[in-house]
Amino acid sequence: MRKYSPYALFLLLAVFTAILYVNGFAPLDHLQRSINDFLCAFTADDAPRSNVATVTIDGRAQSKFGNWPWDHDLIADLVAATGAGDPKTVVVALDLSEDLHQDSSGYTDILAEQLRWVPNVVLPYDIAVAAYRGSATSNPDYLFVHSVSVDNPLGLMDEQAAVVARKTFLPAARLLETKPALGFDLLQPDDDRVLRRQPMLTFYDGYYYPSLPLIAAAVFHNVSASAIRVTEAKSIDLGGKCAIPIDRHSAYFVNFPPPGSIVNYSAADILSDTFDRRQLAGKLVLIGLDDVTSRETFTTPVAANMTKLQVQAAAAENIVNADFLAVSHSTGTTLLILLAVGIVFAFLLPQVSVMYRFIILLIALVILINANYFLFSAFRVVPETVYIALELLLFLAATPLLDSQLIRGAEPAKARDEFDDIGALRNVERRTVRPEDLAHAPVRTVQENPLDHAPTTAIDYRPARTSTAPAATEALPVDHAVIDIDRPADEASAPVAEEQHFDASLISDDDLEIIEAGHPAPADRSAGAPMSETVYDPPADASGEWDLANQTPGGTPRPANLGRYQITGTLGRGAMGLVYRGIDPAINRPVALKTIRLDFVNDPEEMKELKERLYREAQAAGKLSHPNIVTIYDVGSEGPLQYIAMEYLEGRTLEEIIKKKTKFNYRIFAEIIIQVCSALQYAHEQGIVHRDIKPANLMVLRDYRVKVMDYGIARIDTSSMTKTGIAMGTPNYISPEQLKGQKSDHRADIFSLGVVMYEMLLGKRPFKGENITSLIYAIINQEPDKPSDVNPTIPLLFDHVIMKALKKDPAQRYQRAGEIAVDLKDFVESFASGV
Repeated sequence: MRKYSPYALFLLLAVFTAILYVNGFAPLDHLQRSINDFLCAFTADDAPRSNVATVTIDGRAQSKFGNWPWDHDLIADLVAATGAGDPKTVVVALDLSEDLHQDSSGYTDILAEQLRWVPNVVLPYDIAVAAYRGSATSNPDYLFVHSVSVDNPLGLMDEQAAVVARKTFLPAARLLETKPALGFDLLQPDDDRVLRRQPMLTFYDGYYYPSLPLIAAAVFHNVSASAIRVTEAKSIDLGGKCAIPIDRHSAYFVNFPPPGSIVNYSAADILSDTFDRRQLAGKLVLIGLDDVTSRETFTTPVAANMTKLQVQAAAAENIVNADFLAVSHSTGTTLLILLAVGIVFAFLLPQVSVMYRFIILLIALVILINANYFLFSAFRVVPETVYIALELLLFLAATPLLDSQLIRGAEPAKARDEFDDIGALRNVERRTVRPEDLAHAPVRTVQENPLDHAPTTAIDYRPARTSTAPAATEALPVDHAVIDIDRPADEASAPVAEEQHFDASLISDDDLEIIEAGHPAPADRSAGAPMSETVYDPPADASGEWDLANQTPGGTPRPANLGRYQITGTLGRGAMGLVYRGIDPAINRPVALKTIRLDFVNDPEEMKELKERLYREAQAAGKLSHPNIVTIYDVGSEGPLQYIAMEYLEGRTLEEIIKKKTKFNYRIFAEIIIQVCSALQYAHEQGIVHRDIKPANLMVLRDYRVKVMDYGIARIDTSSMTKTGIAMGTPNYISPEQLKGQKSDHRADIFSLGVVMYEMLLGKRPFKGENITSLIYAIINQEPDKPSDVNPTIPLLFDHVIMKALKKDPAQRYQRAGEIAVDLKDFVESFASGV
């Protein structure tokens, strides 16, 4: 069986690689995407696109005609001015949903008349994505006429073959009366936040509908929606004009052109009387927004900040010019290639020498790299080759093992014959060695391997036996480079002293390195004595004594006491100092001791002011007595440390629970928030605002009881400490009025609680930013997605509660924390009533 081991090794590596591919090994998938992105950017053609253009409502246009949003009559002027250039298709990629002000002012009617005058207009609409197919409202006629056909007898594809919509948000009904073409507007970046694909189809109430770029290209080619035919996981036939390659989700891998290759015009120029609108003739023109204050950008393979309009224009340009990238997504084909490569190399490599194995595999890797580039540049195919490259690299690593005994086994007779043929065994060098030269040398003895009967050399690190006979004066011949000093050859019958056994535990690391190098160990160590000894002398305090137990895990000393409290351990590190576990010896009560560092303050007056403030705030918080608020027992100072003694709790912070990606039962979620609201309502009635509500300050006990922590300390954290220039963390949970420097009150806590609720339900915060500045901007200006839009299973009641708590204007939020509790109690009681 051993003669087949080399073949089995390579086949097992091939099967291992295939398993990784089928299950999707994240690092390799990420590497494949990075390679594809590089090829897209490297091979992108920067020649100007002659038949696609964009018109943007940018900063220059807004400075001239007013800030966005514009009234529909001004948009009508822009559409009319664009249509005057005789473009082939006009895509108005703007939000034109129902608006009472626009309707009552007559602006919607003006826009509708302009749309009726301009031919081949395409309008977008939004969709609410669903996790699975379900019931939906009936399709209105003006949407149904834009459905596409599926090339199979049932007219239905797999549930994952298209984006499933549970609701559509169409433009204003007055605009739909002009019978424009409609396409859904949706962009979905990959899990690494890079946008590579454009969804082409959505499934809604039993029918499939085209995306905005798809219907725009169809109108450009004078193809109706009903003439579009879909072959699942293969292609979309655009009325015979072209076949768009799609994956199993009906998404198209966009061949992004470099920035600037699609001509862009400012709306300010289009509306100018001096502009030559004939430049738009015969083109597909997309009108969209490029507003600095609300700009939505995406990372793509060719640019880090492409706008939504640029992405839509790139996808439409690909279809109009049939400039496609085909992604190889056939799992069966890739698996066959992996197994075929494994079989070929399994039978080829064992037949050649090690050097030729390396050469063959390196040539195969070079061919693979060049084939990857050739397929991409010449045929616009994005192949999946990273797993094939991994397979070759594994073969490369396993190549030296083919000649090992573990793989091939031993062939002693053949090997001995080979040695005899070349005279190697008979002509081993003989040398002269004297016993005194070997007094401390390691003993080499020949041992017989019972598995293959081949001679092997073993090293015995025991000290050599010493002889009582006189030392020989003549040289000792050593044959076959084997040394045996158990007893001299000429003293075979001499008595020997009792064999000494060596304790390996007495060998130091330095001695071990010497022995492994083939040198004798130092002779100045007596038997039984340790080779080395390390003594740790810890630093002593003023009394000359030190307790090693009173050290933190980092090695820095901690005090034995804070006031009357005895410290028994370290619980963690807070924003302003360490938190210790302690005992109140008077009543043997466990306490948590939070220390506050003020040593960064150099001004004595400011130090005095901060200490007084600490005492005042802690005393105020100490008056709070509520089952959902951590009780503060005492406040004091010990040397440079200020400390607060508070109730000791055993549980986990809400931050720890969220970081473990816990999916909260909706009833438990509501009960947790009700308890927090109860604590906040009580504190607010006492005139105390927390100002730092966040998951790290909410402790959840084993029975789901909640304790709000850091009352009083939070006030110092967010006010006095910031005067010294010390950063106290990111403003993820701070209300807009606080960030603006405006006067804030208890409603700031309600906003912070809204952020906490959002994060509990979705595992992410409602406001994002690449840095502090962009995060602050998002909190002040941007509206987050509703929780149910992100996860449709979330009850709509939570949408109402969270979005009202997150209102920018404090007057529009809940005015009392108890109001949130009232809304959630009805939800909790519905569970009890249903039991």
